[in-house]
Amino acid sequence: MKKWQTSALVCASLLCLSACNNQMEKQVDKQNGDKNAQVSSQTAKIGEEVPDFELTGVNGKTYRLSDYKGKKVYLKFWASWCSICLASLPDTDELAKEASDDYVILTVVSPGQKGEQAEGDFQKWYQGLDYKDLPVLLDPSGQLLASYGVRSYPTQAFIDKEGKLVKIQPGFMDKETILENLKTMN
Repeated sequence: MKKWQTSALVCASLLCLSACNNQMEKQVDKQNGDKNAQVSSQTAKIGEEVPDFELTGVNGKTYRLSDYKGKKVYLKFWASWCSICLASLPDTDELAKEASDDYVILTVVSPGQKGEQAEGDFQKWYQGLDYKDLPVLLDPSGQLLASYGVRSYPTQAFIDKEGKLVKIQPGFMDKETILENLKTMN
């Protein structure tokens, strides 16, 4: 086969794959409809105000970041398959229980994204755990993950009282370090 024919075949294949991917994304968005999170497609940047989001928790409650304006926010992205995440959940639950008028603890799981199980399976699995104070917000579209640039679990984001992103930290963070970060923020 001539080089130009091979190149044309490769280009046509790439265009077809791209079109299929775009169509699949549109179908997923349409299927998820209103049950999905309402999340801005903006990317969160250090020192800038983060986009608002509206997510439903495993408890059925609606959470909006804007509801916590005036408080510091610790936002933890995690997954059920992540052993480090699971090992740190008791501390995160304790932090949520101890939360004050100064700060709030929120966690985010993205069912169907980055290896996480489907939403129904995740909720069933999570009910078997005994965390009473830990707000677990569901981001089935993965838009919040993308807006914070989450590439690994766990990843923490610290948001100040004005709604500005102070820090994003991938990897394990112990309770004392989390509290220290919260104390040093506005």
